[in-house]
Amino acid sequence: MIVARVPRSYYRTLSLVSTSFRCMVVSPELYTVRSLLGLTETCLYVCLRFGFTCYKWYTLSSKSSDGGGYVLTRVLTLDDNSPRMMGLCYSDLVAVGSDIYNIGVADKNKTMPTSGVSILDCKTHRWRKSPRMPVELTELSARVLDRKIYVLGRRFHHLDGSWKSSFEVFNTNTQTWDLPSCGGFDSARINFLIDGKLHVVTLFDGVFAFDSKQCRWDLVEQYPSTGTMCSGSFCEVDNVLYSVSKDGALTWYDSDNTSWRDLNGLVGLPKLPSPLDGYGSYVKLTGYGGGKMMVFWNCNLGIHRPFQRDTIYCAEIALERRNGDCWGKLEWFDSMLLVPLETQFVKVLAVTL
Repeated sequence: MIVARVPRSYYRTLSLVSTSFRCMVVSPELYTVRSLLGLTETCLYVCLRFGFTCYKWYTLSSKSSDGGGYVLTRVLTLDDNSPRMMGLCYSDLVAVGSDIYNIGVADKNKTMPTSGVSILDCKTHRWRKSPRMPVELTELSARVLDRKIYVLGRRFHHLDGSWKSSFEVFNTNTQTWDLPSCGGFDSARINFLIDGKLHVVTLFDGVFAFDSKQCRWDLVEQYPSTGTMCSGSFCEVDNVLYSVSKDGALTWYDSDNTSWRDLNGLVGLPKLPSPLDGYGSYVKLTGYGGGKMMVFWNCNLGIHRPFQRDTIYCAEIALERRNGDCWGKLEWFDSMLLVPLETQFVKVLAVTL
């Protein structure tokens, strides 16, 4: 009952007390008590790739020193069955409640396409298998809306030499897959959420929105200004889409005027690296509950020198709608972790625990 009232960001320090404390902070009983007391909170999980095949998980934890602040600490899974991820476009990671879904996990002795799905339980840090996708995909991206995972992907058909799109929906409550219509477009490049609806940017056909009640796709934008955002560097907070411009500025999408606008405020936030700066420069965004956004970035500009290190930074930004505009207030920013230069962000996810 006492430990259940301690914020989860301090569990790393508690686990150093003794073996019994280490077991307690990952026990199902502790999370049952936290849930009964209404003490659930949002925790950040960061997946980093070292080299080509080494993936490691980190979580945002409080520093053990009296100086306060946060640091990224390593998450050690309790089994040896951590699934391989296929990398950019070939798989995706999404969070639903306290679970992280690895959509498109690679099977043993197989590269692609893939239909495998695995789940990381962030309470126990154990992996388990989930029902496979109905259709194997070569490329895919996934988004979560109302505890359903929407997967849009493509697969190359060697018989006619063409790409075919597939749209698959996974209900996490019933653990079942569905195959709605894909809308007739075969050039989808990126999907995201605007105003609580799934949107898809296509290469030639414009932007489509999925009506989950009518199970249909509607054309909402013929010439997609939304297609200019940087893939992987966007998130939705309170039905507003945020991204990073090519100049490294935080922006938000004004759906009424179908245009991108700079996020006002942000006094004290360092200049973010531009997504166009080169291989290795990344900015990752995620919603953090309560109208906040977490921003992660590093400054590796693709200059690889032996034994040099890169630094991962994090900033917490409080968001506010004011007179039809969006404002951001910097709560804090700090360096989180020293990593080798070749380290790449895979995903930053907000998990409810």
